[in-house]
Amino acid sequence: MELSTGPGGRQGPGSRGRAGHPSQGVSGSQSIQHGGHIRRLAQAAGIPPEELLDFSASINPLGPPPWLRDVVMQHLGDIEHYPDPECGELVEAISARYGVSPERVVVGNGSAEIIAALPRVLPVRRALIPVPTYVDYAVAVIQAGLDVDYTLLEEEADFALDLQSVGGLLRGGEAVFVGRPNNPTGMLCSAPGLAGLATQHPDSWLVVDEAFIEFVEEEDRADDGTLLHVDEPNLIVLRSLTKLFAIPGLRLGFAVVPSDMAPLLRRTLVPWSVNALAQAVGVAALADIDYVQASRAFVREERRCLAEELAALPALRVFPGRANYLLVKVAEGPVDARELARRLLRRGIAIRVCDNFDGLDGRYFRVAVRRVEENARLIEEIRPVLASGGVSLR
Repeated sequence: MELSTGPGGRQGPGSRGRAGHPSQGVSGSQSIQHGGHIRRLAQAAGIPPEELLDFSASINPLGPPPWLRDVVMQHLGDIEHYPDPECGELVEAISARYGVSPERVVVGNGSAEIIAALPRVLPVRRALIPVPTYVDYAVAVIQAGLDVDYTLLEEEADFALDLQSVGGLLRGGEAVFVGRPNNPTGMLCSAPGLAGLATQHPDSWLVVDEAFIEFVEEEDRADDGTLLHVDEPNLIVLRSLTKLFAIPGLRLGFAVVPSDMAPLLRRTLVPWSVNALAQAVGVAALADIDYVQASRAFVREERRCLAEELAALPALRVFPGRANYLLVKVAEGPVDARELARRLLRRGIAIRVCDNFDGLDGRYFRVAVRRVEENARLIEEIRPVLASGGVSLR
């Protein structure tokens, strides 16, 4: 189902979750548009930030690699100088790690910076966004003054992307934004299918956000792999090192784009946006394959355990995500996800209410996969909240 908008299209499916429209948060005031606003969440909980158990931000539960502090200290003197505006060493490391041409690599201050820039440089008149998905796709498009059309993913299909349906909505002159795996649903769309969509619709642009793909086990990806190696003239693939290497305070991401688009995109980004420490950490991170493999294995097992524990509560439906987070729906009743978040926050736990995602409402929430004992505490605290709302728990 496609939901169209007018010029500068602001309206998504339903009155809740318009791009850039703040939903009501745990305190009843304007809410946080993203997870992980640790200081504001801790303030609302009435505890120091270090005491908050934050399930709202989907960051690697293993934390930063053990070498990170040493790398930062080794390069601390670099802050006396401007960082390399071309991120030359980091671009070469990305090229070597993923086997892509350095001419096609564009580095940003997190992939969010690149998402914000793309609608301003792509030769498109509108965007088509399957929802629910990451809210900043629509925010970026709207801020660029373009129209937005939404196509609603079906809950009955676990919010899986129907590529044939999307292809039927393409007229040319638009950009399609797809998360792989999608945020907040965790669903993984076929890489060959997306590559085929780009090939079949050369007058449309396909932006595939693989920010969480490194958390997906290789056997789960089967033959799909990644789209980084697909060189289509209308395909852009985004990656984030922020989430995988647990460095949200440093910010680091990149895009692999057609070679003729790369110079324009680089000129659109703010000069020196990637600081010297982030560049040095990125070079080291791309060489640490063992950390990536350990993270995948850890997340896969803990996601399975957390999903089973949540699904054992009859008030909750857990969607079969493949990333380091899970989308959960609360059954109809006096306690919805908003109320659950309020009560958990009083217990020092933050979850991500998903009512500002187009296509979702106040019954949906997302939780990050964390460490064993932290996941156990989440389950322990959720049970009495649901029970107090009149839900019979086993």
